[in-house]
Amino acid sequence: MKMKSTYVVHYSEIALKGKNRPVFARLLRYNLRRALAQVGKVAVHESEGRLVLDFEGDESDAEERIAKVFGVAWFARASIVPSEYDSIREEVVARAESHPGGTFRITARRTDKSFPIGSQELATRLGGDVVSRTGRTVSLSEPDLAVNVDVLKGMAMVYSSKSRGPGGLPVGTSGRVLHLFSGGIDSPVAAWLMMKRGCRPVYLHFYLAPTPEYAIKSKVIKEVRRLSDYSGKSTVVLVPFAQYQIATTGVPGDLEPSLFRRFMRVTAESLAAKFGASAISTGDCLAQAASQTVWNLGVFDEGSSLPILRPLLAYDKEEVIQLARKIGTYEVSLEEYKDCCAIVTRHPKTRAKRELISQFAERLAFDQLARESVDAATLVSFDPATGSLKASPLKEMGVSAGVIPGEPGEPLHASNVRQ
Repeated sequence: MKMKSTYVVHYSEIALKGKNRPVFARLLRYNLRRALAQVGKVAVHESEGRLVLDFEGDESDAEERIAKVFGVAWFARASIVPSEYDSIREEVVARAESHPGGTFRITARRTDKSFPIGSQELATRLGGDVVSRTGRTVSLSEPDLAVNVDVLKGMAMVYSSKSRGPGGLPVGTSGRVLHLFSGGIDSPVAAWLMMKRGCRPVYLHFYLAPTPEYAIKSKVIKEVRRLSDYSGKSTVVLVPFAQYQIATTGVPGDLEPSLFRRFMRVTAESLAAKFGASAISTGDCLAQAASQTVWNLGVFDEGSSLPILRPLLAYDKEEVIQLARKIGTYEVSLEEYKDCCAIVTRHPKTRAKRELISQFAERLAFDQLARESVDAATLVSFDPATGSLKASPLKEMGVSAGVIPGEPGEPLHASNVRQ
């Protein structure tokens, strides 16, 4: 059922950004509008350190989407009343009367200093009125009902039940990263954590099948769809494994994982400028696999011109699985899919020599091989607002730095976002 509702939205980490706080808050407002515009009419404005969100549509849809917008610490449905004591009192008493519990607590904040009653006195007076009108008792430690009153200029907000948001920073405030995406359990979780730190991932996936259709219909794109609930529009670059496989015929088996991982990094570097990406991110977890020992991570990083970000570095597998369940990618990650790792040896060296891998990379002309592979790549874009999934050859899309086809109007930096 469509109805009008108002939410108070609080951020936490953004408040610590000093003079840059308005930029972060502006992009958070943009992301909230974008997420909620898919399910109703929305308007967002900032009022004295918190966001006020007016929404017309299904409340359950709104709350589900607000809970997935990075930068939101918590939110609550609020009632807006005039900043007059009688109006505030009636709303607070009405909430107490309609709540089944017997104890309550009132927390008042007065940011409008022209309001004649201070915060503590306001809470005390309101509490006394609730006791006299309802017979309920005060409990400051574990109340059945916690009522909050924010007195702002020209209005007061009254709210009770708070819902947690994902926290972190608004997606887009930290720019773009090229994210190596396998489709397993780890890489979607790593992408989610990068979003939480304000990054917008461009997914890079190497597929084994003769054509990209198999990958497009696989769990890889299903996972990206799930992650799009948090990021908005998503972009995936599908690169064929075939050119690399042919070029590396005869390479010693125990070097294959480290050599292929080096090639993935080189390919990501070759794509970064096209997408305005400032770093590469991976789902590596230290010592979780033989290819992810500290020595082999060093082999991966050797000669990189971009920072390599590993948000899962110190996580154990159970922690990763718990996060995957939380964000909704775990079950999808378990679906059957034959990727490039399926044909790479499962007995790699745990201490591959950097010099040896670099020699092979140079001998095999990885820079040129990466360009040839990218020339055969497919660009897939997904828009959660419309459910539209588009796939086209990358070389036909005319990608230039910082501009991604299929993402019209998508801001690269917070400073580009309009009020």
